[in-house]
Amino acid sequence: MPEPIESRRRSAVRPEIQALRAVAVLTVVVYHVWPEAMPGGFVGVDVFFAISGFLITAHLLREVDTTGTLSLWQFWARRARRLLPAALLTLFVCAVATIALVPPLHWQQFLTEIATSTAYVQNWQLASDAVDYLGADNRPSPVQHFWSLSAEEQFYVIWPLLIVVAAWTARRRMAITGVLLTVTGLSLWYSISETAANPAAAYFVTPTRVWEFGAGGLLALLGARAALPDRARALLSWAGLAAVAYAAASYGSETAFPGWAAAVPVLGALAVIHAGMPAARWAPSRILRLRPAQSLGDISYSVYLWHWPLLVFAPFVFTNPGLTETRILVAVLTVLLASLTKVLVEDPVRRSAWLSAQPRMTFACSAAATAVLAAVLVGGTSHVEAQIHEAERDSVELVAHTPDCFGAAARDSRNPCQNRALRTKVVPLPVAARHEENAPCANFRKESGVSVCDFGVEPGKARKTVALLGDSHASHWRAPLDVVARQRGWRGLSLTRTSCVFSAATKLTPEPTRSQCLRWVKGVPRFFRKHPEVDTVFIVGITGGTVRVPRGRTMLEAKIDGVRKAWKTLPDSVKQIVIIRDSPNVFGRTAECIDAAIVAKKRPGLRCALPRKSALDDDPAVIAARKEHSPRLQAIDLSDVFCGRRLCYPVIGGALVYKDLHHFTLVFARTLGAPLGRKIEGLMQEWE
Repeated sequence: MPEPIESRRRSAVRPEIQALRAVAVLTVVVYHVWPEAMPGGFVGVDVFFAISGFLITAHLLREVDTTGTLSLWQFWARRARRLLPAALLTLFVCAVATIALVPPLHWQQFLTEIATSTAYVQNWQLASDAVDYLGADNRPSPVQHFWSLSAEEQFYVIWPLLIVVAAWTARRRMAITGVLLTVTGLSLWYSISETAANPAAAYFVTPTRVWEFGAGGLLALLGARAALPDRARALLSWAGLAAVAYAAASYGSETAFPGWAAAVPVLGALAVIHAGMPAARWAPSRILRLRPAQSLGDISYSVYLWHWPLLVFAPFVFTNPGLTETRILVAVLTVLLASLTKVLVEDPVRRSAWLSAQPRMTFACSAAATAVLAAVLVGGTSHVEAQIHEAERDSVELVAHTPDCFGAAARDSRNPCQNRALRTKVVPLPVAARHEENAPCANFRKESGVSVCDFGVEPGKARKTVALLGDSHASHWRAPLDVVARQRGWRGLSLTRTSCVFSAATKLTPEPTRSQCLRWVKGVPRFFRKHPEVDTVFIVGITGGTVRVPRGRTMLEAKIDGVRKAWKTLPDSVKQIVIIRDSPNVFGRTAECIDAAIVAKKRPGLRCALPRKSALDDDPAVIAARKEHSPRLQAIDLSDVFCGRRLCYPVIGGALVYKDLHHFTLVFARTLGAPLGRKIEGLMQEWE
């Protein structure tokens, strides 16, 4: 996250740092606007962290050397004057734009993230969402980029406190050096280990990033630049720029980041800073002094703040936000807004003699502006919550009366059914369905390394014990299977693990999910050997995702081989293995389409339907079961409940099918009990 320049006087600005800011913000913007052109442009944030660590530490050390201590309130007041005005303006505009432009479906997520950004804990919110399977389906919010500002603000709180404590000792410089070395080293170690163990969260959390600030701080501790020859400084500057360029061009989504990889852009940035502006003819100094580079560096903070919200709001304004023209417009608007923000907001507050003389007024004005923003957030959130409560009441009332042709009953091929009153009805509303739980499951416990819970009838009353096995897609089939189990007097055991198909193929998910899944797959057969009373297992798995593909095989063949190998590990006590075909997919904007259809009083199921060919993927498990030609293996396909010949429907018989991109709502799932029961009844005739 870039920060405004430190000095009020233009002459005090170091040109190489201004140019470095320009390089950093340019890589970030290009990465977001044209990701295919610069897949590693996210390293621009690491460059900013290194710059901030250097400048802030240098400033703090000067004050300690001059006064023997630090005025924390003065320091934090300066930071507030430089960072908060533009940040709060951006957050306020994002909150208003969310309410004005975005469907209420996304309000709760967007407004929550704006609130966490205002409190400077957005990075922890995103880390939590990154490891939360439901949160992973969230749409990018207009303030997602505030994670770096949050990390930086947390640095501004902790770093001066550490220096103050160290400055109390008799040997200040030595103590400060020891503290910064220790903190930087521990953070680097944690960053490397956490990136390997939990990369999704490691990207955002502050402890994995502190070392990047710390590296800049350690450079500041060196004081004046070492007496390097001018040519050596020129070479160092070029090497630093090359390191940043290399990382931006060669890194990508597969790079384990931050970890060791972040050292390349961080050390590159510090090399440029340490080299300064060498006078050698072939040094990059002339390029770094160019007016465009200096001007972009001057507005880099505001460019960073504005570019992402414009990108996120573009799809809500333009019909085709992916067009080159739209991307160019976003880039132009970013520079225009950034320039206006710098001149009209940043500079006046930063240069205010009145605020500089009264730190308390700085905090008071910041609190007042935050309160205005909070009022907008509370108003928007209250509106959404009221809408959710109303939708939940309507849902409970309608489901309690179970109208004719509701849900899956509307697609009953044996008894064609239509209810005109349900044509424009949607229960539950998408905004209310987003965080809905799966079907209830009792007595959660862990056995043989797998989590188990109970559904169906109680053990003492059960005529038969069955199991449901698979990933989160198996979990959303628990509701209809529970209906069948209760009708037939079955006890059900649910053995599910998010993002983990029961397969011997290694699914390419981030760690630690991948290793945990492999252990779960190995634990499942052990569980069934301990529970020979389970004679029938229903298996469901997502058709998407990627697995490790052996040489000479296709992805589909690798998946088929993987599930067949896994089935063979189940003990002979499992007499029947029933594969339930995975459900169709929906597209990212399907829920928004449904919302719009409701407002327009159109038929959302038809208006927002998806082509069957694109919604229904090949199911490796169903293909494998049919190839086996084994009486032990059978498949159930209810695709005709979801789809016609050409289209698949996201609303069926007035019931919303999906609560997110691929998980059923509980309301619709329960209506699947009848068609699922008929399919199972047909299979049971063969079992007997």
